[in-house]
Amino acid sequence: MANTVDLTGMGEYIRQNENQLFVNATVGAKTLDYIDIMLNVKHKEALNYLDSEVVLAAAACGWNPQGSDTFLQRYIEVHTIEVEKEYCYYDFKQYVINEQMKFQAGRETLGSWEEKIANSQVEAIKAEVEKMIWQGNSGASVTGFLADAAEVSATTVEFASGATAVEKIDAIVAALSPKMLAKGVNLFVSYSDFGSYVRELNGSCCANRAVIDAASETLTYLGDSRVKIIPVLGLEDTGKMVAATADALVYGTDLEGSETAYRWLWDEKEDKFLFKVMFVAGTAIRFPNEVILGE
Repeated sequence: MANTVDLTGMGEYIRQNENQLFVNATVGAKTLDYIDIMLNVKHKEALNYLDSEVVLAAAACGWNPQGSDTFLQRYIEVHTIEVEKEYCYYDFKQYVINEQMKFQAGRETLGSWEEKIANSQVEAIKAEVEKMIWQGNSGASVTGFLADAAEVSATTVEFASGATAVEKIDAIVAALSPKMLAKGVNLFVSYSDFGSYVRELNGSCCANRAVIDAASETLTYLGDSRVKIIPVLGLEDTGKMVAATADALVYGTDLEGSETAYRWLWDEKEDKFLFKVMFVAGTAIRFPNEVILGE
């Protein structure tokens, strides 16, 4: 996609509201608050897994080993991702508040607009990272948790045709293993399914039950506090839900928060301001038997 900057909506330069620029801030990468973040991943790192079962036996002379130990090694691979934008000084001079801009050899700056533009980019990046975490991004070579779940053959729950949000969530909860429940489970859904779930619950029995707020960040599954229902933007329009223990899903990066660190550069040859963000990211599933994909 070619880099484009549309300033026509700003109107010609008029000295009014000169300190205001309204940016469309989007909800950030919420998923990262509920999964395992693996730092200092430079390229490819091992995710070591050991699952042990023991047998309690009556004590007796001799040696009779029983039980099992399963050693598995999975991998998480990260890829370098960049965001680049450019802004021509003369375009800005025509359309925006030029008192805030300075143009002198070696001292070029967009003034307070630099921070406002950067903040807008950062919010947009957060939204794209949230989507990438779940759905992947082929341009960035990141697979995403939905593809990761299919790759490791995670348990799949098939939703019945026309199933309601309540029926879908109930079906996933019914498939949770005792081991998952003992650790606690995050059940990720889209905001659309979350809204439907809340409306269905509020419209059902009984009159003395408190109304659930659809603006809630999370909900505890009714009847089992070990299950937390979490709406995320990354699952929007996928028709899927994912239940997992907190350490089963892994997001790998080099430095935490690097996707929000930016740089401004001045291109003397082109008379352009350059904006750049660079970070590494990747996803993987550490414990396939602690992930359930509903679709």
